[in-house]
Order: sequence, then structure tokens, then C-alpha cells
Amino acid sequence: MFLTFLPSALAADFCSARNLSNSGFSRSRLRQQDARADVPLRVHVVITSESDQKTAPETPERTNVRRKRFQRGCVRKTKHGRLWVWIGKYYEDGRGRSRVLGHCAQMTEGAARARLQEFLNPINETAGFRQTLPTDFKEYATSVFLPQRRKKWKDSTDKTTTERFQAHLLPAFEGRHLRDLTRDRLQRFLDGKTKDGLSKSVVSHLRWDLNAVFKMAANDGLIQGNPAGSLVTPKEAKTFEKRSMTKEEIHLALSVLDLRERIVFLFAALVGMRPGEIFALRWGRVGPDMVNIMERVYRRLPSHPKSERGKRFAAIPPDLANDIEQWRDVAIDRSPESLVFPSERGTFMSRDNFLRRNIHGKLEKIGLGWVNFHVLRRTQASLGHKEGVDPKVAADQRGHAIGVAIDTYTMTDLESRRQAVTTLEEALQEKL
Repeated sequence: MFLTFLPSALAADFCSARNLSNSGFSRSRLRQQDARADVPLRVHVVITSESDQKTAPETPERTNVRRKRFQRGCVRKTKHGRLWVWIGKYYEDGRGRSRVLGHCAQMTEGAARARLQEFLNPINETAGFRQTLPTDFKEYATSVFLPQRRKKWKDSTDKTTTERFQAHLLPAFEGRHLRDLTRDRLQRFLDGKTKDGLSKSVVSHLRWDLNAVFKMAANDGLIQGNPAGSLVTPKEAKTFEKRSMTKEEIHLALSVLDLRERIVFLFAALVGMRPGEIFALRWGRVGPDMVNIMERVYRRLPSHPKSERGKRFAAIPPDLANDIEQWRDVAIDRSPESLVFPSERGTFMSRDNFLRRNIHGKLEKIGLGWVNFHVLRRTQASLGHKEGVDPKVAADQRGHAIGVAIDTYTMTDLESRRQAVTTLEEALQEKL
């Protein structure tokens, strides 16, 4: 314990002298004040403990996000390259922002301030209100993150992402606050999912989900920084071989399939259509040498194609066009709005049921039970690449970007690679 003796009057003069010295008063003025002899001496005892001197008082933790205040921003004139421009500065989500408002030669300061107010009006609409967003991971994900993202997602993305949250993320972090989930804790979660046998694709999707959740939470001011931004997919995560069919395997598969199954098979392996596009196809969009793809079905629910590139005219080769006409002749309903491949009740057919009931059983007998719609789509890309089809034409036919066509769907075989290096060797010998 420490005993501190300090005269009260001198203590007051000391505090005032310190304030005056900080405000620019001279030291001589302070000495005159300290030399006053008519001040009676009073002694006050201040008892302090050693623990009080070493320990600072704890600051209560903020549970809610800071209340937004009305702001007017400020306008500054600065040189940008060779031109003078007006810069507007303001705060958004607790962070300083700046924006170029216009050239000084073309805009007055008043016009620049009016321009800045246009950006501040949406921010000031919530001024004075205190945000009370949930800090629990499960509550935040279900009531804030998912509803916001659903405004952008397609139905298929919504369903698969929601199922992934319900199966993996929500049970693992139920009752946990966002600020308690550190990077190490999240990385251990991904490592555990890898040990459980999940594929690399699923683990990577979980990593993307966590990154998106915590990025939004950081933008909302619930946490500082994004602990999931530097997560990695463990290298031990298992990957599956991506296979494609050869010409011989395609001919073998066609030899055991009936007319309807053969047309569906060729729509995927030859035309490059997605299964949802195949089973949503209507007779009114089938022409003599093309199909107009404007709709798809996912889990028996109609929707728009996967992307804007998915809305397209896909070409049909002559032999397949003849098979389609034969199927039209035996179809029960050939009206323009009727489905080309309806179920027994006339509704959308399930691709998984069709693959399992009508195709897998026949292909397993000839050793091709591993074939699915993903394999058929890769087959279309790989065979087209091998036969020298222009990559842009192939990508437009399948309805996606050229980068996806090459990196994701196109598979090269060993014979093509051997031919490539042989060509290089012959070119080198010619140079010598």
C-alpha cells in the first residue's frame, strides 16, 4: 500500500498549471501562482494499492453496433494528375470513404456539395438508429446472411447452399458467437470435415460459405476483420477422377439403349445440353436442326437457364434430328407447350430417377455403370476438342464461357498428348 500526501490547494494549482501550460501560458505566470503564500496548507491522504496502480479499469464490451449519426461530409479541392477535382469525404459502415465528385473547371463548390449529398442521402436515412443484428452464428446466418443472398441466387443455388448450411455449418457452430470463431477454430472445422471423408469440392464450398458469412458480418460491424478470409482447403481432401467416354464406349452404350434413352443420351453427349434443359424441353422449341433453350427444370420445378449464356439455340446433327422425329411420331401429346420427355403423369421428369431406372441398369451390364450426366457433358467437350472444334463454338453450344469450356469440361487423353509432343519434336528437327 502506498501513502500519497498532497496539499489540496497545491494539487488544484498543479492541475490548473498543467492545463494552462498545455494551452500556451508562460512558465513565469505559473511560478507566480505557485509562490502564493497565503494559501493554507492542507494535507489529504490518498490511499492506493499496488494492484490499483498496475491494473487499468475494464471497459465494458460493446454488444451492439455503433449508432449511425447524420453526416454532411466535407468537400476538398485536390489535384488529380494535371486536373483539379472536387473530392467528397464521408463515413460508411464506420470506415472513411472518398469519392471524386467532378472537375473544378466544370463544377462549382456548391454543385460538388450537392453531388455529395446524393451519396449521403441513403446513408443518412438510418441515422439515429442503433443496429441490433444478432451475433450468434446460427441466428445471423439464417436471419441475415441467407435472406440477403437469396435475393441474387437461383433456386438451385439456394437449395444446395441451404442444405449445406443445415447439414454442416449450423450444427457445428450452434450457440457460438461470431467473435468467438477464430481462424484456427474454423480451420479445425475444415480439417475435421476432410477426415470425415468429404470430397475436396464439398470442403471448398464450406470454405467459401464461411468466407462469405464472416465477410458480411465484418461489413455489418459485428466483428473486426474476416477470420475466414485466409482459410485453406486441406490438401488431404480426396478428389475423384473426372472421366469421359471414348468413341467406342459411346457406340457400345447406344447399342443397348432404346429410342427415348438414346435421344436423351445424345442430347447430353453430342449436343451438350444440361439434364435440366433436356427434361424441360417442349415440342414448340424443337426445330428441324436446332432446339431453342429458354427453360430448365431443377428438382421438378421450372426455372430460367443457369446463366444468360444458357439461353441459346443449340444445333442438332442430322441423325439425331431423325431420331427426334421418330419420337415425335409416337408421342402422346405433340402440342407446342407439351414436354418432349414427360413423366407418366405428364409432369417434369426427375433426372436422377431417369438415370437410375432407364440408363444405369442397361449400362452396368456392359461395364459403363460409372456414366452420368457430368461424364456425358465432359465427353462432349473432350471429343469436340480432339476433333478440332473451335473452342468458342463449343462453349456457345454448351452455354457457358470459353474458360469453363477448356478448364472444367475438356479432358485430353494420352494419345492426344503424345501426338502433341511428337509434333513439337518434328518441328524441332526441321529447325536443326
